[in-house]
Parts: sequence; C-alpha cells; structure tokens
Amino acid sequence: MAKVNYRFPYVEVSFLQVLDETQKLSFELLAGCKIKRNGRVVLPHHVMPQACELIDKLGLKIMEAEPINQRIAPKSWAEWSEILRKGGEVKEFVLDGFLTEYQRDAIEKTGSWSGTHLWHPTGAGKTLTAILWGLCKPGPILIVTRAASRLQYAREVERFTNIKPYVVRPASQYTAKQREKMQNIDEYMGDCEENKTRAIVVVGWSSITSQFESLEYHNFQTIVYDESHRGKSSKRWEAIPLPTPTGDDYQKNQRELKEQEKAARKRGGFIPKEEDPKNKRYFEGSTSVRVMIVPAKNITSCAALLSQQAANVICTTATPIKDRTRDLWAQLDLAEPYSWGSKMMWMKRYCDAKEGYYGGMDTSGSSNLEELADRLEASVHRIDYRDTHRHLPQKRRQSMYIAPEDQTRPVGGFAKQLKAASKVGGTAVLEVKLAQAASRKRKAIIGAVEDHIYAKQKVVIFTARRKDVEELTKAIKKCGAVKSTKCKVWWADGSVSATDRQEIVDKYMTHEGPCCFIGTGQSLGESLNLQDTDAAFFVMLPYTPGQLRQWEGRFCRLGQKRPVIIYYCIAESTVDEHVADILISKLPAVQAVAKDEELAEAQVIIAGMEDEEGLLNSILAKL
Repeated sequence: MAKVNYRFPYVEVSFLQVLDETQKLSFELLAGCKIKRNGRVVLPHHVMPQACELIDKLGLKIMEAEPINQRIAPKSWAEWSEILRKGGEVKEFVLDGFLTEYQRDAIEKTGSWSGTHLWHPTGAGKTLTAILWGLCKPGPILIVTRAASRLQYAREVERFTNIKPYVVRPASQYTAKQREKMQNIDEYMGDCEENKTRAIVVVGWSSITSQFESLEYHNFQTIVYDESHRGKSSKRWEAIPLPTPTGDDYQKNQRELKEQEKAARKRGGFIPKEEDPKNKRYFEGSTSVRVMIVPAKNITSCAALLSQQAANVICTTATPIKDRTRDLWAQLDLAEPYSWGSKMMWMKRYCDAKEGYYGGMDTSGSSNLEELADRLEASVHRIDYRDTHRHLPQKRRQSMYIAPEDQTRPVGGFAKQLKAASKVGGTAVLEVKLAQAASRKRKAIIGAVEDHIYAKQKVVIFTARRKDVEELTKAIKKCGAVKSTKCKVWWADGSVSATDRQEIVDKYMTHEGPCCFIGTGQSLGESLNLQDTDAAFFVMLPYTPGQLRQWEGRFCRLGQKRPVIIYYCIAESTVDEHVADILISKLPAVQAVAKDEELAEAQVIIAGMEDEEGLLNSILAKL
C-alpha cells in the first residue's frame, strides 16, 4: 500500500464510481496522489487544483472528502510576535523592529504550516527566520547545517534567543579526558526536560549518519534543514544480493526464504517479488538474482527518516536547484515526507524521465514545470535578491566561527616565521599567529563562498599570505559553484604591481555576473575601490581600528552599488579568539545593539580603542 505521513495535510476522497485501472493511473501520475486499498484517493494539499481538474476531466462524482491534518488559519505577524513574546524565548530587540519586511512575511505565510521551504538569497537572514519558525512550534528543535557552520548557527541562536543550544561535535577530535568534561546530548536533553526549557540541538550534515540513533531516540518535533540543497541525494534504498536456497530439501529452502523475509523486515526493508510488475527493475538481466531492499544509511536517507517522525520541518536554501530539476525531489520529500510521491514517479512527471541510452533512467530533463511551480506556491516562501536588496542595510557584519575539527592544517613555513618574529617583538608574533590562523580556515571559507557564488553574487576575500591566496584560488577554481555558474576568479597580492592590481580591480568592478577576487588584506585593504561587492570575507582578522576602517572602507564608500555583508572569520582555539574578544565583539552588527548606521558604528568601534598600542598590548598579553 502507498505510504502516507498523516502528520502533513491531505484530503482523502471517495467517489460514487469504482475507479478503473486507467483512472487510478491518472491520479498516480500526479506525483504525490495515492490510491488506498479501499479505493479512496489521498490527495496532498499542494496538488488540489490539479486534482480537481482531473476529477472533472474523468467525470467522477465525489461521495466524501475528508480533510486530514489541515493547515490552521494563518496568523498576522502581530499575532506571531505576541506568541513569541509571551514564550520569553526570543530576545526583545528581535521583536521590536529588527526584522525585515520579508522575514515577517515569511513567518506570516508559513508559520502555521507543518512543512515548508524558505528560498531566500544568501545573506538575507534566513537563519533567524528559520529559528523563529521553529520557536512558533512546540517541542525540541533539531538544526541540521553545514559542519563548518554548526558553531555559527549556535551562536546565532544565542544572539537572538534566551536558549542555550547544544552543538554535536565529533568525539574523535577530543581526548578521553576532554570527552569526560563535555556534556553529551543525552545529558543536555535531560537537563532541558528537568528545567522545562526548550532543547535546540545543532548537528552537521556529515554527522547525521554517525549520530542517527541518538537523534532518532530523542524524537525532535521540529527540524530545520539549513542549506537543504545538501540533502538533494534521492537515494533512499539499497539492494543487497541474497543467496538463493538450493538443494532438494524443500522445507529447509522455505525456512531460509522466510528467514530472509524476516531479516528484511527487521531492517525496515523488503524482498521484491518477481511477479509484481513494479519490481521489474530488480530482476532485469537475471531472474535468478534475489535482493533485499533496505533503507540506505546515507546522509539524506537518515535525514528522511528523521523527517518522517517529526511534526514540523523547514528547509532553507539560497540555491534549491544547483544543477537540474531532479535536485528538488529529495528536498521536497524532507519537508513533507511521502507527500510528493516516489522518486521515480516524480521524475517522470517533472524531469521527463525515460530509459537511458546505456540503461537505467535518464532524469536530466524537465517537464510540466508550470504545474510544478503552481504546486510549490503552497509549500515555498521565496524572495528574490532584488527584493532583499531593497530591504537590507548598506553594510552588515557577521562573525563566522570555525571549530577546531573543521579547520585544515596551516600551510607550511610558520615555525620559521614565528622564530624570526619572536626576535622582532610581540606585534610581529601576533601577525604571524593571525596568518597561521587564517590558513586554517580554507575549507570552511570555500563552503561559504560557494553559497554566494551559486546565488550569482560578487565576493572578495582578504587573507594573510601569498601562499594562502594561491591555495584558496586553486580550491575555489575547482569548486562546483564556479564551474556551474562560469564564475570569474581573480587574485592579487604584494607580488602584483600596483598597475596590474588596478587592472584586476577594474575587471572585477565592471563584471556583471558572479565573480570572486582573492588577495591579501595588506595588498587590497587600502586605496582600492571595491564597492560593487555582495560579500567580503576577512579571513585574516584586522586587529586595529585603523585596519578595520581601511578594510571595510573598500566596500562601503561613495558609489556603493549594493548591500554588502562582511564576514569576520574566527578560528576557535587560536589567536583569533583573543582579537575577537577585544575588537570584533564591540561591533554593533555582531552584538545587535544598534542599527547599522555609520555614525553609531564609528562611535562604538572607536570607543576605548583609539590607543592602538594599548590595544595591541592587551591582545599580546593573552597570547
């Protein structure tokens, strides 16, 4: 029987007529519609207009239509705001004019939905929107995000709410003594239950498989899938070859077959029957091969299993379709399990799936896209970059924390540099240590930069040393985002003459499509105009007000063409944290204590930091 997850909205319909096979097939072809054994048709909420047209076309008469788990009436932002305020979980400033118009609209439209998607551009604030959406629901919340973004997401939870989240970190990265001191997820969940506080757990996509049993056990009622395009894999099952019982003992053979059936059921799978036409693909080539079909324990299949037990799911991404239409099915299935039909039925409907030239199915095409777009309106809140552009302030700052386990090995040569710097003085040592920390952030930076490139934005990266520029440039040129968007990549450091550097800047500034410019802060941080930029990454942190003003001034100046978000990239357990404590934590965009008005920023940044020598000494004292 077709599977239905009744936690999500459906309508069960029965007809005065008995459906014939052709009529049943017509409904099944509308991916997501299911025929029950009693002849009733299950229609997901997002297919109702198309289903009604089909019912009229087939000349069917409805006997009964029973809504199941229907959506509650939408609430205004004022109503949601009051609910969140009463709960006391959201900090006051968030509800007092901090949100943009489209963030409020997203909560108004989707807050009462049990499954939804936010398709908002990178840097549009969908993290906060998703957090608020989750807090509109009861029960514990699980947040699944990019591994390198776990700490940052948790810090965003702490920034906007009064909740202390728990970050799932790989135990293999810590010593036995360190693990003893660390709170585990069971202890955290127990404390939340005892104290009657909301539990919010943040886990990386790559850790879902290793943490699956624990996550499943705690039965999270709300799940946030951040960067949901990372869950686009449609593989939900795998086939395990089975031995066919041989020999003359019929009873023994039957017992072996029953044991295989039992083992398949125990693993949540089944053994396909050759006589069933739907199982034809399992027996192509050799009818003697028996297989056990069991759930694949990959990242997206584990995510799908978690979704099936959750009551509310929200998927957020700036790039729902990175390659082809087929990327969508798995994400839709995460938000509303079983609601969009089987993978193959969906691919036939919307990807023009057909037999491949070399066997298998070719799902690289597209079909019925207008119908798909109509159905998505009932499940997706989308905002165009041009709309966010109008609402966003000219400059925003965001800290980006990178955990030790997500850092890479620094490029070579630092031992010699540190030895030489120690003979010069503390400031030289600080610069080398900051450069060393910058070289550890490469992997995390590439992942974040890719998101902006997929969104067809312009990105600048300030890093520390020429070697870092070379490594970042090579890695970014190889990444999928650059290849699929045909993104232009330029680089420059102190070895490039001032004339050549200006030529590169001119090319970057006049380029209209996605592009990336990588260089050292020392070579690009002064005099050059880079105000046509969507995102700037300060991989090596500026550590004086002078550097801060100069580096930010490249992007925020007369003639600025678009809002820019500036990321301060901080490697945990390195000198970065000392610099961040003293300098970056004073920035209002990080603390969210004021709107991003330039005068207010200048007062906050400069206050207590005009004595650059004193600032340096306070940092060096912590090394």
